[in-house]
Amino acid sequence: MTPGEASSRGVYEDRSNLHDNAGVNNNIGSTDDRHESSRVEKARVHESDLSSQFKLAYRALMMVSRGASEREAVQRAAASDPRLNGVKREALALVLGTVSEQDILDIHIRNAMPEEKTGASARSLFRLAAYAVRRLGAKGEVKRMEHILRMIAPIELVPKLEFLIVSLLALDPIVPLSGLGDSERVALETHHPVWWVNYCFRIFGRGEAVAMLSSIPRPRYLRINPLRNRGRTTLPKDLGVLAGRLTRVVSTSGVYFVSGSLSAFAGFFSSGLMQMQDLASYLAITAGDPRPGEKVLDVCAAPGAKTAAIAQKMKNKGTVVSVDYSPVRMKGWKRETQRLGVKIADPVIADATRLGLRESFDLAVIDPPCTGTGVFDRNPRMKWHLSPQSVDRYSILQRRFLESAAALSSQDGRILYCTCSLTIEENEHVISAFLKSHPEFETRPILEHYGSPGLMGLADCRRFYPHRDRTAGYFVARMQRTN
Repeated sequence: MTPGEASSRGVYEDRSNLHDNAGVNNNIGSTDDRHESSRVEKARVHESDLSSQFKLAYRALMMVSRGASEREAVQRAAASDPRLNGVKREALALVLGTVSEQDILDIHIRNAMPEEKTGASARSLFRLAAYAVRRLGAKGEVKRMEHILRMIAPIELVPKLEFLIVSLLALDPIVPLSGLGDSERVALETHHPVWWVNYCFRIFGRGEAVAMLSSIPRPRYLRINPLRNRGRTTLPKDLGVLAGRLTRVVSTSGVYFVSGSLSAFAGFFSSGLMQMQDLASYLAITAGDPRPGEKVLDVCAAPGAKTAAIAQKMKNKGTVVSVDYSPVRMKGWKRETQRLGVKIADPVIADATRLGLRESFDLAVIDPPCTGTGVFDRNPRMKWHLSPQSVDRYSILQRRFLESAAALSSQDGRILYCTCSLTIEENEHVISAFLKSHPEFETRPILEHYGSPGLMGLADCRRFYPHRDRTAGYFVARMQRTN
């Protein structure tokens, strides 16, 4: 049950007079008594669930403040207390909402407590409280939220928490937007850094930028893994009623929108029959056109979704050399590729800019580290840590990855370059610089029925925008050695 659903009738009613009313009907085992008992029990369970959601969210937010990703933090916090496992989805929604809106939350907190200097624990708690009041206060649940937050708060923070909640209720939510310039107002309304709003205005135009920055969360995509489904991408027959939770993406075989909780599909995920992967990420591999029997270089391979997609396209015939710098990430890659039935991939732990390999490859897939500006909806903490200088640093690194891959490309080899970034510095600028220094390579048309053409005259490349395409923000380019 999400916090937004917690206002359902009967869940938060005042139950202080339940025992007084219990004696109205003395018929033991009467229908009314049974219904009342059932209602009270459901209310108790729902309140317990809501308390667990906030407890898990608070613990996860403290981990996020120390550098963990939102999903990693929720998983780790739940692993430390098995009683919280059942509310991970709801807690993650609280965490993502709080982190995404922390700019306006921090303004409200400063206005309510201008002299207060907070540490990580207090800051996480106060942001969660401010988010709850902003999002749930209109539903008349403030007292319930305050009670739950007091239960999970360290005792020394309870007085400040109570003062904050009272102050937040008295504040005018419009005040922080008054007197601001256009980009500053849009930044607060869409919860993005001002520099990023100005960047989007400059590159995409104001109207397109506002639409993109205001876009709703994209769908979740699920794929059927043919390596675990006898080579087929059709739904397994034993899916039963769960098939009703899936909506086929007409343009792409074996890909579905998924609604509701994923827990009901747990058995299919654990067996490797199903895989979660954003549509744009999967289409990038499709653009690379990996073929059975080829030799493929998979750069920045962890956590393994693209490796699996490559092996699926190759029907587990050929060779994939998967490279990543992180031993920890490659452990996750190994688990994922084993789960998905990949048999042709060999892991290499190495710096992708200095591989030292002496073989050549038919296809090199490069998905380098990037700013992640196309996936802020799923990783909102990233947007608060980036700067224009971050874009430049990533661009330099990406050019090195591309140079390294070019040296290993076969005589008529292909290079597939993709990022989950929307900046031109990490995409069109990287490709243009590469083509200028490597006249033996040319871009090739790809995915012509998907996304939009690349910018700066690179019409062969494709861009995906969250507000237009209902995918991650993505850039894809394929280059061919022409000799």
